[in-house]
Amino acid sequence: MNFFRRCCESKRECLTYVIILIWVGIGILGTYYDTNFNELAAYFISLTGFAGAYMYGESMRQSNDASIFRPGKSSKREIIIYITVGLWLLIGIFTIINKADLMGMSAYFAALTPFVGSYIIGETLKKEDEDNEEVEEDEG
Repeated sequence: MNFFRRCCESKRECLTYVIILIWVGIGILGTYYDTNFNELAAYFISLTGFAGAYMYGESMRQSNDASIFRPGKSSKREIIIYITVGLWLLIGIFTIINKADLMGMSAYFAALTPFVGSYIIGETLKKEDEDNEEVEEDEG
């Protein structure tokens, strides 16, 4: 239990563990459905840009908000990365189960990287004062 509590203290570490667990689960699913692991590796690479942008952002300007796995307000960056990972996971499972074009899906998903990555980096470079002003405007 202490491991999970410590994991959520570092958002980067938590995302890393989540992706590793997904990697194991998708690997097992891929084995069951006789998936080409070179194609599956390419699908995982399509997630790298998203995770890298988030980890860069969290390294450059750590969020003071609560982890998405804990009660409290979560950062926009963290919400968008977990939505992206969730969609990536659902699309991957669907593609594997239906024995669809995993390489094509890898390219399709990677095409979203510049948009989400830019948003995450933009949120990182945005000053904390701008975040506080947005909250005050929403409350006012």
